[in-house]
Amino acid sequence: MRHASSGLSTPVASPPRPLNAVFAVLLATSAALAPVAGAATWGPFNAEFPAASDGLVKKPPKGMTLAARRGFAIGGWFKPSEPARGTALLAGMDGIGYLCSVDGKLAFCGAGAPLRTDVTLGAGAWTHVAASRDGRHVVLYANGREVARQDADGADTAAAQLAIAPRTGATGGFAGRVAGLMVADEALDAQAVARLAAARPDETLTVFESGSPHWPLQTHQMAGQLAPQDAWTLPKSATLPARPVAVPAYAGPALERRGAGTWAIRAWTLQSADKASGTASQIASGGYDASHWYKATVPGTVLTTLVDRGVYPDPAYGLDNLAIPESLSRQDWWYRTSFVLPPDRRPGRHLFVTFKGINYAADIWVNGRKAGTTRGAFVRGSVDLGPYVNPKGENVIAVKVSPPPHPGIAHEESIAAGVGENGGVQAQDGPTFIATEGWDWIPSVRDRNTGLWQEVVLRSTGDVRVGDAHVITALAAGNGEADIGIEVPVTNVSDKPVRATVRATIRDRAGALAPIVVSRTLDVAPGTRTVRFAAAEFAALKVKHPHLWWPNGYGKPELHDLDVDVLQGAALSDHAHTAFGIRSVTYELSLVDHTGHLRRVEADFTKAHELGIRITDARHEALRKIADNQWATGLRAEAEGTKAIRELDDTRLTPYLVIKVNGVRIAARGGSWGMDDFMKRVDRARLEPYFRLHRDANVNIIRNWVGQDTEETFFELADEYGLMVLNDFWASTQDYNIEPQDVDLFMANAADVVRRFRNHPSIVAWFGRNEGVPQPALNERLEALIYAEDGTRWYTGSSNRVNLQNSGPYDYQPPETYFTTHAKGFAVEVGTPSFPTREAFEAVVPPSERWPLGDTAAYHDWHASGNGRVEPFMKALDRQYGAPASLADFERKAQLMNYESHRAIFEGMNAGLWRENSGRMLWMTQPAWPSTMWQILSHDYDTHAAYYGTKHASEPVHVQLNLPDHAVDVINNPVAPLENAHVAFAAYTVDGKLAGRGATTVSVAGGGTSGPIDLGIGKLLAREGLVVVKLTLADGAGRTLSDNVYWEATSPERLRGLDALPDVPVTVRAAGRTEGAARKVDVTLANPSAVPLLTAKLTLTTAGGARVLPVYWSDNYVSLMPGESRVVTAEFDPAAAGQGGLAVAVRAWNAAERTVAVDAPRP
Repeated sequence: MRHASSGLSTPVASPPRPLNAVFAVLLATSAALAPVAGAATWGPFNAEFPAASDGLVKKPPKGMTLAARRGFAIGGWFKPSEPARGTALLAGMDGIGYLCSVDGKLAFCGAGAPLRTDVTLGAGAWTHVAASRDGRHVVLYANGREVARQDADGADTAAAQLAIAPRTGATGGFAGRVAGLMVADEALDAQAVARLAAARPDETLTVFESGSPHWPLQTHQMAGQLAPQDAWTLPKSATLPARPVAVPAYAGPALERRGAGTWAIRAWTLQSADKASGTASQIASGGYDASHWYKATVPGTVLTTLVDRGVYPDPAYGLDNLAIPESLSRQDWWYRTSFVLPPDRRPGRHLFVTFKGINYAADIWVNGRKAGTTRGAFVRGSVDLGPYVNPKGENVIAVKVSPPPHPGIAHEESIAAGVGENGGVQAQDGPTFIATEGWDWIPSVRDRNTGLWQEVVLRSTGDVRVGDAHVITALAAGNGEADIGIEVPVTNVSDKPVRATVRATIRDRAGALAPIVVSRTLDVAPGTRTVRFAAAEFAALKVKHPHLWWPNGYGKPELHDLDVDVLQGAALSDHAHTAFGIRSVTYELSLVDHTGHLRRVEADFTKAHELGIRITDARHEALRKIADNQWATGLRAEAEGTKAIRELDDTRLTPYLVIKVNGVRIAARGGSWGMDDFMKRVDRARLEPYFRLHRDANVNIIRNWVGQDTEETFFELADEYGLMVLNDFWASTQDYNIEPQDVDLFMANAADVVRRFRNHPSIVAWFGRNEGVPQPALNERLEALIYAEDGTRWYTGSSNRVNLQNSGPYDYQPPETYFTTHAKGFAVEVGTPSFPTREAFEAVVPPSERWPLGDTAAYHDWHASGNGRVEPFMKALDRQYGAPASLADFERKAQLMNYESHRAIFEGMNAGLWRENSGRMLWMTQPAWPSTMWQILSHDYDTHAAYYGTKHASEPVHVQLNLPDHAVDVINNPVAPLENAHVAFAAYTVDGKLAGRGATTVSVAGGGTSGPIDLGIGKLLAREGLVVVKLTLADGAGRTLSDNVYWEATSPERLRGLDALPDVPVTVRAAGRTEGAARKVDVTLANPSAVPLLTAKLTLTTAGGARVLPVYWSDNYVSLMPGESRVVTAEFDPAAAGQGGLAVAVRAWNAAERTVAVDAPRP
């Protein structure tokens, strides 16, 4: 029964009180509680809560418990900062009740309906509020007077913690201040409550804990191995290291022409500094005898050269990395080359040598004289050869390269030693390849990637040189028109003004549009100035019906070329080329404004650049904690109310990022690249297959983790294959890895990287740090740099948590949890074990070490501990499919789990698309070396079941079986709607019985999902216990758009019933054909049996059994229902297959291994 007394007038805010008023509050509190015999108290607590805030939780003192039946009291001062709407919890305990407000009126919220009052909790004014419960009643007080009471319920519940201003959603909850909040474990009488309400708080002398603290600074770190590990923990193998095998060295000219006035400098030699006799000047002079030096692989690292020349074995095989000394990273190295200037070089021109990447530091010598230095792995170094060049004779360039100064101590992974730490002291040397000290997906690389790892170029110019042009594209609504803006820095290297013409030519790479040419003639004073071309001045830069760059799956990634020529009169002074894409990128974000409110907006940084303002505030002080332990970026006041942001009504994805390209929401699916190659062999021929495989897997986003992949080829290929890039800088995990120590060095490298790569349409965001925010001295300079040198993309300090999901999990999880629990919002890192194909594993592990999995597997990242611990995976495998008896048996079962897990990760995202999910990225998709963990493909380009699970779940139009309810869902990623599509399923038992069928018709909006469709599969499964289900989606003409096969059981143990599937005498026919420059093999698989065939794995080989790699399969791990057939196509480069016949090897869950010859003759 409920009774309410008359309401009180809204209290008025009190003026500042003297110091003794503060003591009066504490004394009043003590006096009020003193008469309660045996009462234990808890508090007081003082806190403040902006509108965008999280609640606070306080644990009770040791030995104190609160129980509803025994009685309790809670009270304190509350000052709302704004009128409250709906129900807002002020303070209380689950199971006991909360002080609350309902539409701004004081109430008590317990198990039943709220105990309401007419007391208004006025904004800006303090009100003392208390509730007391004895065995009979709950009494509510305001400013020391009883305002309501009700009979207590009979519940005898206990509370474990006090919640202050808890949030029930990202934007809901009490906003304001709380002072003197106290809890007692017995009821208080009216007099005691009145005494508590006698002295109001003095805000000027009260320290308030914030429910929305700003981002913290780093407080601790680790340094990796502090001493060499015990010898008994080193990995062991019964196989000795392989003999080194040399490959042919470069034998071409020292200068390799790359275009007018441009040459790549080749024919380098290499020697360790301790073995290079003579002084630096002598080494860099003509006549020096370097005949005993190694012929260097450039671009390439020291280790690459030493492996290529047969000094050391391939570190990727077995434990052979242990046969390479760590001393490579603890000494200096000399690179040397010599050349004669080309005879057709125009006289009187300037000569510059550009080093596109040296790790880590270098002294550059030319013809016996020191000409320059570089520091940091990612900054270009340029040397003016003018003072040093020999115009008619031999020219010598010698470069003394030093590795990072803190290489750390290698941790060698083994079963006994475990996974070790991720990195160590080398992290302080960023900008460098910090992963090469060793991570849980890569061993210690012996030279730490020291060397001339990128190209060296010689350029001949006139007096005026071209710098890094900046292209900015802006799209009109509807994408029917694009404005192109071009900024070209030009430098006059002479000592007098020069009259010059700057000409910019844009060509559509597809050749569909006529070239656009704009130019400007001007006087260029000595030094650097920027020449600008804007659409407002040059009508040609306003492009109608532009060909747009789109992410993979949403359209073609159209590219344009920009050629900039500087002319002195009619003579070409300099030329530069860059590629760009016409596209817009905007971002849906939840940002904390200057009043402390969370606002869901679409942020257009290109528009902000046009307006000369900044949108987001990435300073530590501006990053605020909000509800549910999430974090949001600050919104700068200068952006509020401008056209650079657009308010959004749909807040369901708060606070998470949504990426929009060309106005279209992109369902971001992909993964991180820890490093493209652990030895930084990053030529196009090596990298392009990885990018094509990613594109063919239907992913559209990758991450340049800690900037380890920062080179031209990486971004060029990302552009061409439509892969968006989240681009990190070179700092890693907060409160774990050491922060970079030389901020000026870091910024010099960062500035060069931004200027060099900002035109790549693939880059959609800049991350300051992996898993944390860089120290303020670095973070704030990075944010300012992105604004000044890019201005069109979002910069955020952290790769996770701030407007993004936290990282992980990384170990095996039940597939249904990717629908219900894990990786919600925009998740940048979620991983699970991903064992490679048996063939890929055997290619890098000696026969003696293949089974049981031992130290060599551990060295290749099959970890018993750490983030990727395999114990949950192995336990699930044993439980679901039985303990493996051999490598073949293990790999067979592991691939079934690989397929299911990786498909579930992306289907779980699909199921909540645009309601609770906007992006999901694997940790990781790209292996840096032959790994057994976190990958969808192998270092040698082989593709295992994880690849095809990802490929299917990420396909543009997809039908899937949701977990755990087994509803059917249709995902339509393209912009165009899907009309009247036919969804059907058929379910079979392991003995071939048709357990059920079903069908329906659906229409799905563009970029949307159908939502769950119950076709009765869940009930069917409950009846049968184990079924194989095939889903099919077809358009109105009956063309199959998507089909997927699932093996589902009512318990993990029931999956063992798959072993009862009879072997299928699968028929296989393979026919080769030529299509342009590519070779293709069409493989027809047929299941003539009465039972399902699961996961038929196809491998293209030579007639002798060697794998052909890379191969681009249209599908693999194919499952066929009874009587079904399928044609699967393999595409490959004929050069990869060599001479002779081809064959296709086939194995399946329930089919014996066999090989068939490709029946077409080789052309």
